[in-house]
Amino acid sequence: MLTFGKLALALTPETQAAPSALPTRERILSAALELFAAQGFDATSTAQIEKAAGLSPRSGGLYKHFRSKEQLLEVALAQRLQEITALPERLDLGPLSDLHSELTLIARWGLAELARERELALIVMKEGHRLPGFREAFLGAIVRPGHALATEVLRRYSASHDVEFDDIEALGEVLCSALVGFALQGFMFGKGFIDISDERFAAAHVEVAMGLVQQNERKTNAR
Repeated sequence: MLTFGKLALALTPETQAAPSALPTRERILSAALELFAAQGFDATSTAQIEKAAGLSPRSGGLYKHFRSKEQLLEVALAQRLQEITALPERLDLGPLSDLHSELTLIARWGLAELARERELALIVMKEGHRLPGFREAFLGAIVRPGHALATEVLRRYSASHDVEFDDIEALGEVLCSALVGFALQGFMFGKGFIDISDERFAAAHVEVAMGLVQQNERKTNAR
C-alpha cells in the first residue's frame, strides 16, 4: 500500500497460488486467458485449454464448468472487472495536499494495474475487432477510469490553487495515454524493449506533468 495524504492505493501484486492448488474452474479461467492472449480466441481450442489447465484434452472437462469458450471469456472478464471496479472503495480523494506525490502515486498505480491486466489488454489488441463488447468493457473499466482519475486530480488542484488550465480534459488524456502507450510497448516487445524501469518512467512522467502545471500557473498569474 502506498499512501500520500488521503490517497491510498495497493501497488503490491497479489500473491498467486500455485496453479495446481487452484480449483479446477480457476485453473481453466487462468489457462484460457493466457492462451487467448498468446494466440488469439479463435486459434485456441478447448482441448488446448484443458491441457494447459491440467485436465485431459478432449475429455469434456471444460464443459463441466462452462458452456463454451465465449462464456468462459465472459466470466473471466466479469471477474477481473469486478476487482478493478472496486478501486473507488480503495480511494479517498480528499483535499489535495501534494500534487507531485499524488501524480506519482497515480502513475505507479496505473502502470501496475496495466501490467496486472496484461492478458486482457492483449486479448483486446488481438480480438477487439471481433469482440466489441469485450473491447468496450475493457475501455470502460480500465482506460476511462484512469483518464478520469488524472483529470480529477488536476481539477482539484485547479480549484484549490486558483489555476486555470487551457484544456484540462486533453491534459488528463495526455497523462493517461502516455502510461498506456508505455505499457502496451512492453506487452508487444517485452519488458526489456527499452532500458527504463516503470519507476523511472513514472518519475519522468510526473516531471513532464508538473512542468505543464507550472506553465499554466505562470499563464494564470500573468493574466
